[in-house]
Amino acid sequence: MPDSTSTSAQRPTSLRIWLVVGLCLAYCVAIRVLPYVLTAMGTQAEWFTMNFPWSLTPILAVGLFAGATFRNPWVAGGLLLAALVASDLGIWAVSGHFNWAFYVGTPFNYLCMLATIGLGLTLRNDRSWIRPIGTGLMAALIFFVVTNFASWITLPEYTKDLSGLASCYVAAIPFFRNMMIGTVVGTVLLFNPVVLSLLLPGQSGEVAGNQSPSFGR
Repeated sequence: MPDSTSTSAQRPTSLRIWLVVGLCLAYCVAIRVLPYVLTAMGTQAEWFTMNFPWSLTPILAVGLFAGATFRNPWVAGGLLLAALVASDLGIWAVSGHFNWAFYVGTPFNYLCMLATIGLGLTLRNDRSWIRPIGTGLMAALIFFVVTNFASWITLPEYTKDLSGLASCYVAAIPFFRNMMIGTVVGTVLLFNPVVLSLLLPGQSGEVAGNQSPSFGR
């Protein structure tokens, strides 16, 4: 006779979780492709390109949330990867430039994004806001360090010395700032106890008591 733990582990991920994660990922894809769509339509002014909030999306927070709430982390990772590929395919289709979407550093971007699923697994037994926010900021920092180091190595415009490495990181600071803002906002919204009580109604008592839940287990 199976015990309650194994029975709980076999329960499917809530449809509400699927809906929230799906909508968030759709939003992230749309925001990433939007500037290229406007350019293709001939309606994007230069000031828009210069002032567009690049990287200001909750994509890292969504990865953390999916890792923390999906019963199967492989499904969560597949969904996140599908959104990343969809956004790049959208950029390619709209712009006509394959190298704008898929370039040498793309695998590093994907790996860093997918790492958020693993980080999300560490949040399964924690419903406080502090730890998800801290984990999200750590994910943003990892993304910044790894992807820009890869850019420095692979892009010809940066000299392969300390000066070139510094220039690469300095140029990426605005994107890093936007990513941190999007991540903090995303984690505050997604890991809000009120939101979690609605998405995981079976554990509402634990939310009120601020006890440790079993998110995706």
